[in-house]
Amino acid sequence: MGPGVPGAVLDVVLFRSGVALCGIEARHVGASRHRGADGDAPATIESVLGLAPARPRAPVRLVLRAAGGMREVLADGPLELLRVEVADIVPLPPLIEAMKRSATLKGLAVVGDRVLALFGPADGGAGF
Repeated sequence: MGPGVPGAVLDVVLFRSGVALCGIEARHVGASRHRGADGDAPATIESVLGLAPARPRAPVRLVLRAAGGMREVLADGPLELLRVEVADIVPLPPLIEAMKRSATLKGLAVVGDRVLALFGPADGGAGF
């Protein structure tokens, strides 16, 4: 993610990780649904993205594109689909880039009064 064609937009699925507002480009999300009461517990979005654990307040299941197919994870909702102007996406400042603990953190975006942390596949590939 980064500066590109003026007027170009990305559809981003927003979720929360603790108090942080985060987003993943929608093309990496296959589906979402409310977390059921069933006993299986997939990985959390934080464990997939390399973030500190956060206690979900309104957990939803997201299905992310993974290297070997699809991967279901728990995220903190509610989810929102947001159209982000590519011009509003900036690379991480050098100090944050050097100190980041998550290889999936790709950039930041300022949309209105919100600052979003944007995530993508760690290797730049097609999935998480």
